[in-house]
Amino acid sequence: MNLEQIYNSFPESDPITGKWPIVNSCYPVLFLTGGYLYFIYIAGPRYMKDRPPYKLKNFIFFYNIFQILANAWFVQEFIRNGWFTKYGIRCVAPDFDSPTAQKIMAVSWWLYQIKIIDYIETCIFVLRKKESQISGLHVYHHISIVMFGWIFLKYFPDVRGAFLLILNCSVHVIMYTYYFCAACGPKIQQIAARIKPYLTTIQMVQFIVALLFLAQGFLPSCETPRGKKILPYFYVNIIIYLVLFYNFYRKNYIKKSK
Repeated sequence: MNLEQIYNSFPESDPITGKWPIVNSCYPVLFLTGGYLYFIYIAGPRYMKDRPPYKLKNFIFFYNIFQILANAWFVQEFIRNGWFTKYGIRCVAPDFDSPTAQKIMAVSWWLYQIKIIDYIETCIFVLRKKESQISGLHVYHHISIVMFGWIFLKYFPDVRGAFLLILNCSVHVIMYTYYFCAACGPKIQQIAARIKPYLTTIQMVQFIVALLFLAQGFLPSCETPRGKKILPYFYVNIIIYLVLFYNFYRKNYIKKSK
């Protein structure tokens, strides 16, 4: 399948969310992503070549607090606006235009801005000369989330998909709590290091749950008027996540333990 066929398989842009800032055009996202790649692979390393690494302890400290509070707020807002009451994990009738659905999509839009802000994390690695942390998994994960998030809001703002966002934000609360503890000094870092392998396990469980949830969309009984053609791309992307995270886990924890 060529790029033209993939593009033609997408439905029309959503009449509401498709007009929102950052979503209405692909150019801002492509510009930011291009700038991100240019900085982490070219401009950043060139700038840091003859400089000592920045510590950025205070910035990292407050950034982790911001991420914990932001992701916890997103989970709370999704639930407050109808998840697990009006909507559930089982396939229900699609909802695009109700006031409840629009509130959840508005929260999703703000979450999408956070995913773009997450590009900062890799830039911090560059400024701290932590090149080993800038793996293919790390970069692909950040970029693909931004790209698929844009597709979701632009073409397929199905409120049922917010379950994956609740799942992801819940995992990120745990993840950034770990990062916060690890940044609080050597003693706490040693304690936190013991649970580090479990973070990757939690992320892999997240992907498995997401795959099981999305599998409902392939059933004839589950109505997905805008998503039948797009859903396979999301499904394959999550499988890629699962494979990459498993390879990371095997390389860093299973082989090293042996």
